[in-house]
Amino acid sequence: MNALIMWGLTIWVPILLCVLNINEAKFKKNLAVGVTFPLKGRADPEVLGLLRGFKREQIVLCLALVALGVLCGALSWPEIQFLPYFLWIDLVIVAQFVSYARWNGKLKAVKRAKGWTIPNLRVASVTVPAAPAKRPSLWWFIAAAVVAAVPAAFDRDLWFAYLLDAGVALGCWFGSRYLYRNRAEAVDENDAVTQALTRVRRRAWDRVWVLCAWTMAAVSAGIWLSTALPATGGGAVMLATVVLALAVCAVAVALEFRVRRVQEKLTASSGEGFYVDEDDKWIWGQLYYDPNDSRTVVNNRTGVNSTVNLARPGGKAILAFSLALLFIAMPVMGVCFDSMGGGPDLVVEDGALVAASWGKDYVLPLEEIASAEIVDALPKNGVRIMGIGLDSFLKGQFDTDWGRATLCLDPRTGPWLKVTMTDGTLYLLGGGESGAEAIFAQMED
Repeated sequence: MNALIMWGLTIWVPILLCVLNINEAKFKKNLAVGVTFPLKGRADPEVLGLLRGFKREQIVLCLALVALGVLCGALSWPEIQFLPYFLWIDLVIVAQFVSYARWNGKLKAVKRAKGWTIPNLRVASVTVPAAPAKRPSLWWFIAAAVVAAVPAAFDRDLWFAYLLDAGVALGCWFGSRYLYRNRAEAVDENDAVTQALTRVRRRAWDRVWVLCAWTMAAVSAGIWLSTALPATGGGAVMLATVVLALAVCAVAVALEFRVRRVQEKLTASSGEGFYVDEDDKWIWGQLYYDPNDSRTVVNNRTGVNSTVNLARPGGKAILAFSLALLFIAMPVMGVCFDSMGGGPDLVVEDGALVAASWGKDYVLPLEEIASAEIVDALPKNGVRIMGIGLDSFLKGQFDTDWGRATLCLDPRTGPWLKVTMTDGTLYLLGGGESGAEAIFAQMED
């Protein structure tokens, strides 16, 4: 079930990337697939033929990646679910990047061959005129942070999760203010167009960050409600939280395409005479590198998003961290998650019951155990509040039909050991080859 959920939540990613890349083949701000062309270049048969080839490749690549994802999801075994999943995500990213870079190179070659890179069509730096726009108040973000933090007063077990959500909500204000730069909005000498492009993009950028801040508030409320309601109700709340996250993604994508449409419309007649050409600063049309630019964060040339300047130490550090996360940490996590199957090691030693498994041991002093029993069936309904929830391994805090419980068990095969402490804390331990029955007999002795 976990494998189906994972693949179901991400199988659409290649489709989204395909749609975004196909949109890159439409001229906006004089750009197509990261290459700047003059107005006459947009009607050039060779350029148009390459753009059609790029779009065809994107569709074929998308279908292949989706088919591979469906196949991996259908053939996943309990013993190996996460490694293929993370490797597939890496493949999606690399395949899309390489395809874009390949066609970007082809278009640049045509541009050079036709003499469209002459010096008087290039500019090293453009100062953007002021483009006043109403900015969202800091109070929008403070209010979202307060809403996210309120559940910490009622659910002390997860206080750090609620405060983390609150911190992220407040951090969205920082992102709105400081992860944006106006410089890349200029396309030619038309200040009115530059200001219009800046206002449209700035407004969409701010809306995305406000939306993210309030999403964190909603997630925090969803976590709290899932713990406060019975298990079935909690499941409904968690499902609603997933639906909310997907809705937020949909709104963000809609804003991205709206900005791109406006950029396309406003610059439909640009590119005749002087225009901004910074192709030499964009490696493969995707990576920004300019030693003369003092900023670490810069705008992408189209759409809403920002990127980093790889000529700056901060840009190099961010890229290195991202590559390490994608191509080292994620596969290693996949291997670790796949090896987590099975129940914990249960032993009675030094006057305590110890359940040892994956980084955290549960030590339950025998003198503090109010009751213990062997059960052959787990609660029918359970909602994971915090911890690991795999088909072959459950560990952490869960809301169940029996109340809030700490689980450390293999849910596939019993029996399991149900332990209630004198303070009312409930533990469910064992399963698989943990020897729960033998440990229970040892406790009785």
